[in-house]
Amino acid sequence: MLKKVILFILFFDLSFSFADTLFLSRTGHSTYIQEEEFMVADGENVIGPIFLKPIAITDSILIEADGIEIEGYFLENVSKDWKKNLIGKFVSVEGEGRVIKGTVIDINDEYIKINTRKGFVITTVPDFPSRIKSPLKWNELFSPQITVKVKSELAQSQIFRVKYPVEGLNWDAEYILVEKSNGKYLTGFINIKNTTPVEFKNLNVILIDGRYRKDMGEIHINSFGEKKLRFFYKKITEKEILDIPDGKVSVFKDGIFIGYRYIKNGTLH
Repeated sequence: MLKKVILFILFFDLSFSFADTLFLSRTGHSTYIQEEEFMVADGENVIGPIFLKPIAITDSILIEADGIEIEGYFLENVSKDWKKNLIGKFVSVEGEGRVIKGTVIDINDEYIKINTRKGFVITTVPDFPSRIKSPLKWNELFSPQITVKVKSELAQSQIFRVKYPVEGLNWDAEYILVEKSNGKYLTGFINIKNTTPVEFKNLNVILIDGRYRKDMGEIHINSFGEKKLRFFYKKITEKEILDIPDGKVSVFKDGIFIGYRYIKNGTLH
């Protein structure tokens, strides 16, 4: 038993994260691929916890690792209800002349039950400007956690790929057509939309829309923001067929906006 405990602690300390990849859909759910590296021993191992993104949809999770058998996993912290996610966490209830610190045992709309150093306390859920305060950040409180049971034939360092759908991230294509005396010039922009509180740094983004795919490389996406990236520029003819996604086209002639057209099925309409 002591050997197993020491091995588990060692595995947790020797875990590493890699650059994640997002297959970004134009509409609907996108697919997030998270890579984590763990040391595994010969035989059965328990690895984790792996913290998923707070916007993960946890009813569809695929875990892959080369040469490793995934025997099952355990999910925690999957609720979107902030009150339920406080259960088991250390908090302080502040205001109305009180400061109560301890671990949340239960919470509902009216009462919060806390296990403190001095004993068990039931108190009312505070109203503004009073507050419930946690030392954890938002993503730590709302990130689902997954612990995985695996079987390996070798003691080795192993990369695990955790794939799951996410919500609140989409993209669209926008174009500007500039008409000059010497021709028509089309510029395309990809507009990546993030309607979530999650910030993504150095995220590999691949756009998908039916059969259309485009690797955008590593991108920094701010929370609750949009990012426009130029992906296309070309002098075009009126009936030319282009390998670009559908989108609205803003038309300028001699520097003056004259209206809208559309790219549909690779042609200008």
